[in-house]
Amino acid sequence: MDELSPLGIAYFVFIMVFSFAMRGSAGFGGLNAPLLLIILPAKIIVPAIVMLGILSSAAIVAKDGKHIQWGPVGHTLPAGITGVVIGVLLFKNLEAREIEKGLGLFILCYGLYALYRHSRPPGRLRISPRVAAWAMGATGGLVGTMFGALAGIFIAVYFDLLHLPKREFRATMAMTLLLMGIARAVGYLWVGAVTRDVMIAFAAALPLMGLGVILGNHLHARLNQLGFNRLVAVLFVLIGTFLLIR
Repeated sequence: MDELSPLGIAYFVFIMVFSFAMRGSAGFGGLNAPLLLIILPAKIIVPAIVMLGILSSAAIVAKDGKHIQWGPVGHTLPAGITGVVIGVLLFKNLEAREIEKGLGLFILCYGLYALYRHSRPPGRLRISPRVAAWAMGATGGLVGTMFGALAGIFIAVYFDLLHLPKREFRATMAMTLLLMGIARAVGYLWVGAVTRDVMIAFAAALPLMGLGVILGNHLHARLNQLGFNRLVAVLFVLIGTFLLIR
């Protein structure tokens, strides 16, 4: 953080506020860590973003906890914790470029599919919800631990297939990410990844996260269901495109 130029600091501020506004609106984000890897090392930004994510998810849960659907949380969490454990073990030897490209392609394709599907009448889920919960939970836990973000993308794929209303979607997503985030933070502490530089980045980003969550809450309240569904799909497209071209 001490080595960032004024332009780098301005970029850091914008990305933190914007990404947490998106997280506050949709219940998940994923833009912050990939975009901040342009100016900060993964070993600093990944644990810091995870700790910030815990707080932002807790803020959503505190506000909308009554809308949490505990069934989907319980279906995804065991697989998510399994993915977290594997991700922590891989974190110290992270080689991210090839994985990022594959993730970007998957996320972009699903975002385009979601935009198409939300322009048509809802259809029936063609795969077992339990299979989707375990596959997306485990992948989200693994990827989120390795990259400090993107866990919500995979959990959102499962929740999106369930056609959860926007308040239930956001609250359930926030609770799932809160519990998985705590597990990831414990894992980083266990492997000694929470360093002085990580805590400096965390402290610098904390007020920016708060501002972003407040903005996201206002945006969420203004969205109708169709607008919310399209926002989720657009987030998929943006994040997938970025991971493919960076």
